[in-house]
Amino acid sequence: MNSLQTISIILGSLLAFAVFWALIVWFLSRLGGWSKLADVYPSRMPFDEMCWSWQSGRLRWGVGYNGILKVCADRQALHLSVLFLFRPGHPPLSIPWEDVTGNQRTFWVELRFRRDDSVPLRISPLLAGRLEEASAGLWHYGRR
Repeated sequence: MNSLQTISIILGSLLAFAVFWALIVWFLSRLGGWSKLADVYPSRMPFDEMCWSWQSGRLRWGVGYNGILKVCADRQALHLSVLFLFRPGHPPLSIPWEDVTGNQRTFWVELRFRRDDSVPLRISPLLAGRLEEASAGLWHYGRR
């Protein structure tokens, strides 16, 4: 096999992997409900936000976002995005505080969103507390 064939095989394999990865990530956005949230909560520019990178959360059907969430909050909204490699099908979200409810469960806080109640987001109580502080008193979750 000559070097041109070897390079073609390597490049073709990398391209196939990139397409496969993008399709899997896109499918997970549909399964977990991120795409549904994106339809009703398009992103807007945060103003004077506080951000926490490398956060984790879980959407419906157990679709996990372990260490790939960037969670930001300002006085108007909760802002969610994912790391670049997981972006296919996951546009950034901006969810106004008046649309967010939260309830303490045993080991997590479950967030629900008024415009689409079918997609819960489970986050840590520590992160929920940070969001509560960043909302400047506009959002509180039900602690047990």
